[in-house]
Order: sequence, then C-alpha cells, then structure tokens
Amino acid sequence: MDSLSRAMDREFPEWGVLVDPPPVPEWTHFIDWLSRGLHGNLGYLERTATRRRSLSDGYPGYRSIVMGILPYDPTAFSPSPGPGHAEIARYAVGEDYHTRFEKAFTRVLSSISSYLPSGDKPLIKPDHGALLEKSLAQMAGLGRMGKNTLLIHPEFGSWFTIGSMLLKTPLPKREARPFLRDPCGGCSRCLEACPTGAFESAYLLDARRCLSYLTIERPDDDGAGLRKFSGDPWLFGCDRCQEVCPHNAGSTPSSQKAESPRFIPLDSRAETLVRGLRKVHGALSRVSLSRLRSRLEELRGSPSEPKVPGDGEKGRIPL
Repeated sequence: MDSLSRAMDREFPEWGVLVDPPPVPEWTHFIDWLSRGLHGNLGYLERTATRRRSLSDGYPGYRSIVMGILPYDPTAFSPSPGPGHAEIARYAVGEDYHTRFEKAFTRVLSSISSYLPSGDKPLIKPDHGALLEKSLAQMAGLGRMGKNTLLIHPEFGSWFTIGSMLLKTPLPKREARPFLRDPCGGCSRCLEACPTGAFESAYLLDARRCLSYLTIERPDDDGAGLRKFSGDPWLFGCDRCQEVCPHNAGSTPSSQKAESPRFIPLDSRAETLVRGLRKVHGALSRVSLSRLRSRLEELRGSPSEPKVPGDGEKGRIPL
C-alpha cells in the first residue's frame, strides 16, 4: 500500500509491518520470568500473560501490526550542569511519547482510512497493549535485543521508544533493517554499570531491583533501600545501562541547548518544582505529585512532605 509507506515515512525514521505473526519466540522466557516473580508487583503482566503470546491471542480478528520507532528528544542529551541535580530518564523528556505515537499514527490513519474496509477498527498501542512489543519489533526488523533487555537499532542504539498500530486488514509484510549479528557479543558493560545490580545475568532483569521500577512503578517495593544506597540521583527512571552501551556512543543526537531540562536542581522548592516538571515533561504526569515529591526529598536527604489531599495515582491505561 503506497499510501501507508508514504505516511509512515513521514512520521517515523524506521518502521515495519508484521502480518499474521506467529507466537513470539520470547514468550516462554517471559512466562518463566513471571513465574520467578522477577516482575515484582506489576500484576497486570500476569493478568495479560496469555494474551501476549501472539497477536491473535491478544486481539482476535486483528491481522497486521504496523510498528514504528521515535528517537528521544534531542534536548535530553545536553551536557549535565554538574552535581546538585536530580536526573530524569531521557525517554521522559518533553512531550509524553505515548502522545507522540497517538498523534503520529492518527495522521497515518487519516492517510490510509479510505483504503481500509469499513469493518476495520484500528487500534493504536503506544506501549500499553497486551503485546510483547520489543519481541514483535525484533521480528519486524527494528533491532535486536541487547543484554540489558532493551532493543538496539543499528543507527539509533537504544535511544528510542516503540509504538504499534493494529489493523484487521492484512497488509504486505515489511521488514526494516535487522542486525545481521548479535549486537552485544562479549560486551557486558550494561550489566556491570547497573547501580542496583538488577541484572541476574545477560537478558535477565529483576525488575524489583531496577531504579525505573523503584522510582516510577512501585516505590513502596523498596524494602532493601536500593534507591537510597545506589548513590544515583535518578528522580524518574534510570539510563545507566544505556549510557555505557557502545551502540549509543555514536547515536546521540546533538542539541543546541547548553543545559537539558532533564536535570533538576535539588535546592529548588519541591512543591513548585514538581508541579512545573509535569508541565514540561508529559511522562511525569503518569505518576502522582506525591510520588515525585517524595523521591525529590529522598534525594535531598530530608523527610517527605505530606501527601496533597486528592492527589491520587493515575490509573493504568486499559489494555
């Protein structure tokens, strides 16, 4: 479909299409990972486990997955201003990537809707569907899985996010530019750089020890005090395993700004700062103000401020 190709080329630097894909090869590994409890308290993964085996299991009647990648905001790569700052993971800088995918795929759909049967009901799934998205992206030629369990692309390294659009209409398969070899070889820098020792081994992450899990998903699940004793000033997420990856050394986009908005001065007033952060970085709105404020005070070494009445957690997006 030429209209799809033109529309996708406008929106994404790399994309692929899977049609009636078989069960993902990593599904048995995923089930074993769940059975060992390495997902922590992410119960939604257990509830949707069988749906993630294949497209037909998760979304009966849907036959095509159109997948695209969006590189991180270039301003996320500006030099650090130095000590005394908390950090935000690069993927969370700027507009929420879920929103970026929604907008991009909506524009694609507007270009191809006249070619789709009336019974098709496209679904846009920017990292919140019952899909093993990285495995599917690997099948679509968008990269190869690295030892840090992140997808690595030949040009962009791992500095990108993945989004999907599901269609009932069977489309021509399109494979992007797959790695012709194992991207990691004997390298284990990512495993060694993790500040909390979250990798049991290559390709095996214990989410319960990961700073992204402990600062975003389940801060209360930190009985061992890993956030405190890691010594890393992450307010939201963590990039250490990506920062040391050789594939990311030549894939960092340049930025004209001297300072990146992802570095947060620790001496700022917590209330004003935290509320302002969520206006600048859309992804931070996916956790409560109280959670961000608590983590900031934790980094500053002072007690957390009291919870704001009515400041509840945002609900997880339905699958």
